[in-house]
Amino acid sequence: MTKTLTATLRAVDYLRVSTEQQKQGYGISYSAKKTAKYIEGKGWTHVDTFKDEGVSGSLSWQERDDLPRLMKLARQEPRPFDIVVVNETRAIGRTDRAFSRWVWELQDLGIYVAVVDKNIDNTTEEGEAQMREEANYAFKEYTRIRVRTQSGIQEKAEEGGHPGGTAPYGWRIKDQGKKGESCLALDVCPADVHCTAAHETDALERAWHLIVMTHKNRRQAALALNAEGFRNRSGGLWTEGNLARVLTSRAVQHGEMIYRNPASAGKSNGTKLGLDGQPANGQTVVIKLPRVFSESEVARLNKAMARNSRPRRADSGSGVHPLSTRLFGSCGKYYTGLDRCDRPGRMYRCTGKIEAYPGAKVCTCSQMDADALETRVWGEVCALLQDPNRLTAMAMDWLDMATGQQGNHIDRIADLDKKIESQDDAIANMMIVAAKSNSPAAVSKAIKALEDEREELVRLRAEAQAWQKEGELAQQRAHDLQSLANLARTRMREMTAQEKAEVCDLLDLKVTMAGPVPKKTRADDTLTAWFRERGRGVPVLDDRAWEAVRALFEGSEVRKRADRLPHRQVLEAVLLKARTGQTWKQLPEEYGKTTGITTRYRRWVASGLFEQAMDALAGGESTPLPDLYPLPPLLVEGKTDPRILVRVPAEPEATVTRARVTSQGNSYATVSR
Repeated sequence: MTKTLTATLRAVDYLRVSTEQQKQGYGISYSAKKTAKYIEGKGWTHVDTFKDEGVSGSLSWQERDDLPRLMKLARQEPRPFDIVVVNETRAIGRTDRAFSRWVWELQDLGIYVAVVDKNIDNTTEEGEAQMREEANYAFKEYTRIRVRTQSGIQEKAEEGGHPGGTAPYGWRIKDQGKKGESCLALDVCPADVHCTAAHETDALERAWHLIVMTHKNRRQAALALNAEGFRNRSGGLWTEGNLARVLTSRAVQHGEMIYRNPASAGKSNGTKLGLDGQPANGQTVVIKLPRVFSESEVARLNKAMARNSRPRRADSGSGVHPLSTRLFGSCGKYYTGLDRCDRPGRMYRCTGKIEAYPGAKVCTCSQMDADALETRVWGEVCALLQDPNRLTAMAMDWLDMATGQQGNHIDRIADLDKKIESQDDAIANMMIVAAKSNSPAAVSKAIKALEDEREELVRLRAEAQAWQKEGELAQQRAHDLQSLANLARTRMREMTAQEKAEVCDLLDLKVTMAGPVPKKTRADDTLTAWFRERGRGVPVLDDRAWEAVRALFEGSEVRKRADRLPHRQVLEAVLLKARTGQTWKQLPEEYGKTTGITTRYRRWVASGLFEQAMDALAGGESTPLPDLYPLPPLLVEGKTDPRILVRVPAEPEATVTRARVTSQGNSYATVSR
């Protein structure tokens, strides 16, 4: 594995910093200057720059922001660059997985990596060994820093100090910046200083008075706080929601905060859990805080909030809403599912209708009928997942994303085996030298270095084997796709509402309205309801259809009048009304007087003639009824992993493909990528 680096090489540089502070200042610009100068000094052509700002070095390349773009270009033919330049090895990654796999994948593509601060690259075995040694040092440094930091934070929390992060509302960090002394204290005026500033405890006490003493609900209390000049911590206006969250927080209710709370796992900045379900970086600690309200005051506050709050909407018992938080309206906000108050049924309502603060403007997005919306979306999901050709095509894409470019793992493992064998020979020879040497300390040091290098080679071999195994499993999943498609045909239609909700979660489904919501038609009258209840379309009354029912109508005549509307004309008017959802008065004048049409229709219904005629036309051409709840065009997106359709065990870090479905009416256009 050698390659002569010449002046004709095309280079890109990859820049990464791990914190927001670094990306805004010294770190990213400094690295960019160093890599650009290095490329210029080598005489290479600088063709592009890739940046991941504020991204942890523990993440794999697939989980970063700009590195996937680099890898996508690397797979193009012809390749647009030959070497990737980084300022230091930790820019690539600070864990084995993040570093080794990315470098190996580039090598398999014929692309190499150069490190500026050590002036090394992996175009030779010697350079590759040096790079591996530098990376191993970065891994160990990362682990040491992490362990030391977490241990210090744990000790501080156990002693009642502030372990870091923001203070709960109503409290501030006392002695912030003083090592070992910072703790949480109530945000009040200092006792020995005249203070006119508004403090957070002032807002809490005023809210308590408004709710408990003046019997205001939370919305009214928020309005009053805003009018009196109180603001939340970010300087914004109080809302019913954030006031409720503050007043019901553990700090206000119990005078404590929980550090490394397992209940926060999965949330933004939540506690990271280990395999045993316990915090991964230390034990949970309950930190006692000075109370803003006494226990009796908290009890009075809770009683008043319960008394003054609006009653919760009753649960109908069927209130599963699979698309809740997954449907987005024209205002950009998501919809949530609700049960109807005025009649049985479910609906979706846009969260843009929730006031940002009391009295604020809200969006004009329409409510959506849950049954109509879910039927449309589920039909599109079924159409996507039940097509074997689509599934197979998506599986190939999914396979590429899950495993990356399939490298030559067999050759890489064999090469590492040879290096391990050579290292064993070197250690054995050194042991012989040690037996004859008069300087055992020096020989022992040399043996230790050889053993460390052997340990690193063994670790790399295990990583290569794990990557190879993942590739084999992904290939097997792709081969099984045909059977998954067959099972999908039978299972999709049988799923309950709860199962559909689980599928939506697994697909990470997102539904976006691609146009305005059509104006809702009037509620069904007896005519439209007659067809809808029977699940029938509206017959098309052409010449052939009329001949099929003509005798029925002509045989029903009791008397003949010169001004009498023809039966066919009346029947056409009736069917037009059913087909369009118009009112009787909205029918075109060419059909005659409305009173004559409605009188004739009612007589047909009462005598059973209308039903006989519709039965006679049931097998002919028909058109659908107007949608009771018309829907806009929908854009449906999701990560499509066919394993959700059968009971196939999930692999720990499987990655899935994304599909897009655009729907308007009964027309679907699907793009898989």
